[in-house]
Amino acid sequence: VFVVRDRSSTKCRMLAVLTFSTLLISVAGTQFAEVKQHGSFLKPVEFQHRLRLCNAYPGTEVFRVEKGGENLTNGLAYKECQQVASKQSLRVGDRLKFVADQLPMSSFTVDALPQYDAMLYIVVQRQDAKSDAVAFQSHLFATSRNAQVAVMDTYVGKAKAALLLVNASGDESSKEGPGYTVMPFGTAFGVADGNYQVILSDGSAESKIRSPMQAKEGESYLVLRTGAGLAGKGSEMDLMVFPSPSWAERSAAKAWSLTMAFLAALFISMMWEGRVMQVMHARE
Repeated sequence: VFVVRDRSSTKCRMLAVLTFSTLLISVAGTQFAEVKQHGSFLKPVEFQHRLRLCNAYPGTEVFRVEKGGENLTNGLAYKECQQVASKQSLRVGDRLKFVADQLPMSSFTVDALPQYDAMLYIVVQRQDAKSDAVAFQSHLFATSRNAQVAVMDTYVGKAKAALLLVNASGDESSKEGPGYTVMPFGTAFGVADGNYQVILSDGSAESKIRSPMQAKEGESYLVLRTGAGLAGKGSEMDLMVFPSPSWAERSAAKAWSLTMAFLAALFISMMWEGRVMQVMHARE
């Protein structure tokens, strides 16, 4: 450190302080660079983006869905949804290939993902009645304490219909007024926990198609009209609701089975470790 002498002691002290401060900043910068090279305690926040795939393409085609060479489904049949348990988390730019034996390969690209936990539904469907081309619809649910419902229309044809949400008994009328709620296509909303019936109605009492929906806290539901009214084949509307009560029960049973298997393995491990310790103490 070079200190230039001056007749004024004040100037000399100021120059020495500035030089010392510069030295401290230089040392601190070097130490920071070393810490940066050796890693940091700060890590980027990772969000959980779950994925569900649904087949609303009328017919017998079974889709295989692939991402980066990984098969995401066990074969996705018509009116079926599957929750993906991928080894790799979902990322922006991921390209999902939908492959069927009698259809051209099509793909869905993830353009964006939110900075919060979410559930993404991707639905494969028929583009129109004139060709076999494939199209997609998707909906992203933010994680919520309430049950949520998204309503889609993948039907190809001219038939008109409405989706109704009624109580578990399926009774559309009550003394206090209509006992149903119309669910417009292309909307999403929250719903109170409970047992419901979803009705696909064309206005006549004879042609109503129903499906149960068991709304549970924190779950994300997809309700959609599907089917195809092609020329000469009439109108074949259908209804999909996912997760269904039976799927939810199987999923809960599977989770319980995995938990019990883990606890059993942990118990056996602890017992084995205890026996090993007893043998070692006996030898001593």
